[in-house]
Amino acid sequence: MASTILKPYEQRKEPGPISRILLFALLLLVAVIYGLMSAVLPMQLITYPLVPLLILIAIILWMLPDLGGIRQDSMSSLMIWYVGLGIVWPNYVAFDFPGLPWITPVRIAVFSMLAIVVINFSTSKEFRGRMKETIAEPKLLNWVFWLFWACTTFSLVFSNKPGESINRYANNQIFWTMMFPLAAFLATRPGFVMKLAKVIVVATAIVMVAGVYEYRIERVFWLDHLPAFLKVDPEYLARVMKSQARAGTDIYRVRGTFATSLYYSEFLAMVFPFFLHFTAKERRFWPFVALLLGTIGMIVVMYLTNARSAMVGLLAASILYLLFVSMRQRTLNKQSIFGTGMVLAYPAAVAVLAVLVNFWPRLHVMVLGGGQHQASSDARKVQWAMGWPKIFSHPFGYGVSRSGEALGYYNLAGEITVDSHYLSMMLDSGILALPLFLMCFFIPAWLCFVNYSNARTPEQELLAPLALGLINFTIVKMVLTSEGSVPLAFIMSGCAMGLIWQRSHAKAAAGVVDAPAGSRALPPPHMAPALTYRG
Repeated sequence: MASTILKPYEQRKEPGPISRILLFALLLLVAVIYGLMSAVLPMQLITYPLVPLLILIAIILWMLPDLGGIRQDSMSSLMIWYVGLGIVWPNYVAFDFPGLPWITPVRIAVFSMLAIVVINFSTSKEFRGRMKETIAEPKLLNWVFWLFWACTTFSLVFSNKPGESINRYANNQIFWTMMFPLAAFLATRPGFVMKLAKVIVVATAIVMVAGVYEYRIERVFWLDHLPAFLKVDPEYLARVMKSQARAGTDIYRVRGTFATSLYYSEFLAMVFPFFLHFTAKERRFWPFVALLLGTIGMIVVMYLTNARSAMVGLLAASILYLLFVSMRQRTLNKQSIFGTGMVLAYPAAVAVLAVLVNFWPRLHVMVLGGGQHQASSDARKVQWAMGWPKIFSHPFGYGVSRSGEALGYYNLAGEITVDSHYLSMMLDSGILALPLFLMCFFIPAWLCFVNYSNARTPEQELLAPLALGLINFTIVKMVLTSEGSVPLAFIMSGCAMGLIWQRSHAKAAAGVVDAPAGSRALPPPHMAPALTYRG
């Protein structure tokens, strides 16, 4: 019986026996080569054999037909899971299968989200258009973000270890480059940022309670109960179990689910403004009590990290939040005595705080440091003195992830280190990369400040904690190189832009668009609750 072939498909010409043998031999050769490379090459060089496969995947995605529709619900859920799991799940606890990278719930969430984003991006012109529209304004931020991406990309040319640089660069495209526009797009739908903020608060509260117990027993208690299949790196776990007391002291420093207390303090400084905001806005009695206790608990845990960055973040968030609130009160009601009084009294409050920090010894040590902090401060001074000549000699950087080797500074434990993300960024990606990187957060923070005064919904009022979290992030990065919180910073920056988009497109954000007379108004396509296909 003759087969029927539907248009536009055509019957292909079957290869002859010789062609089949040659194709089979070629396939077998490729399999042998890839098997040898997988067995011989170390994990940091596994990116080389992956390049041809990634190119083939890219070609396949490019050839997929345009099906339309946007999988916004799936992407939103996975983004929230990624952030929540990233807080409560330690990144050093993972499944380790031979020949594969560490597998954690956080990575499962982010790579599932990546797969959906890539497939939806390649099969939906609608999604591409909405994504482009969301990040098109403000133009300055759009230019800054892509120029920063260009700096990091161009620096790969100068890397003396391209395999390691490309590996880190690929990770940054997922955890940095993708997170900002995706978060901005998801935040244009009302409710997403509020849900994300609540997940951050709840997840942080869980880690906070665990931190208090950790301080009580002076030990990361869950490490004693980890099953063997989750102990992927015994040497790393041993370092996590060691005391992090400063030189000359035996004070235990809480680290929560993070590898070090410094990483934990950076995260706490970024999320503390959310506790502050929700507590200030809550009007129901029992929820207010719970949030107030949570805020007090946050302050306690930030103190228990014994990190200056946490205390600086605490003070900066508190004093700047008063500025946000006073400016909003003044804008909403120019006749308000309370708002006017807060604005006028704000400079005096800042001056009093400055006097306390400088002349109250205990507060001075907590914020600016004392004798036990001198070694860290001296190390950073030495690193900057070593770094400037190297930066000017290589103005385009030494390549992503090459800052430590380029600087050549070793701590007392004999480990190569760079203690400032600012210095690391310039050594990695060039002198222009740092101001561009900072502007990716300063511009959204400023726009949050400008737009918060006229925020129309409780969700848009989250512009205040988002701005304060970004400000604290940029402050901490002066003295900390860890990149663990950079994805969260890009997500917060994207959420800020999405909320500002909501404010400037009030009708669209409410799910209403203008329609001809007599017709029914429909929500914008990217606001639709489910995926739709167009044949």
